[in-house]
Amino acid sequence: MLSSMLLSGFSRLAVSQVARTTSAAAQPGCLVAASSAVSPFPSAVSGADASSSPSCSHSQQQVRFRSNRSRRGLYNGKDIRSGNNVPFSMKKTKRKFKPNVFKKSVYSETLDEMVRFHLTASALRSIDKAGGLDSYLLTSRHVTSGEGLATKERILRKMAANAKKAVENDAAVSGGA
Repeated sequence: MLSSMLLSGFSRLAVSQVARTTSAAAQPGCLVAASSAVSPFPSAVSGADASSSPSCSHSQQQVRFRSNRSRRGLYNGKDIRSGNNVPFSMKKTKRKFKPNVFKKSVYSETLDEMVRFHLTASALRSIDKAGGLDSYLLTSRHVTSGEGLATKERILRKMAANAKKAVENDAAVSGGA
């Protein structure tokens, strides 16, 4: 009895999965493997196939919510999380876990100045690991807005100006020789 109930549930899952993949395959430009249409498992559609076509409605990537506070400074992906205080009595009460944030001046080699940021301890470790503030700002995927993006743009402008000066100096040296 139980096995027949499981099989009927499994067949319903397989039918709904086939219907879902065939409707996705019917969309123009949507890449879904034909062999995966008969498979009842969601893992049969590979992530590379589904995400490679921007016109597929099911390939939308989720964007994680970021608080305004974490957009402001260099938080290295850290944000406010919620959870529970759990005492001995096991009576749970809601609480918030806040990132370890402080204001700190960090040296930028390209700008040749100290730049003040709202930083987390995690971001400070990542800056050390990247080899300095400049390389962290230029390579980190967490620098998308706020103080970090403004400083990153300043660094890029300064690097472009330095490169332009170097080209002009090379032209002057080679033209004079």
